Amino acid sequence: MTIDLPGELETQIRDMALEQGISVAEYLETLVTETKARREQVSEFRAAIAERMASLNADDQVDGEEVMARLLAGLTPR
Repeated sequence: MTIDLPGELETQIRDMALEQGISVAEYLETLVTETKARREQVSEFRAAIAERMASLNADDQVDGEEVMARLLAGLTPR
């Protein structure tokens, strides 16, 4: 498969792969995998926020600091 990229973008991708000591294909595969994982993480985060908001709307008492600490603990550093 051939993918046409503007020259500057192709150069950046090659340089970034080289910096990590991997092929362009491996680099792109890593990017795709990480992007999917981040999207899933954001989706889970939004679902947790929606759940907490529904809980608040139902007049349940929630400690905001505790909720944020749990949500942030679920995030992985980039």
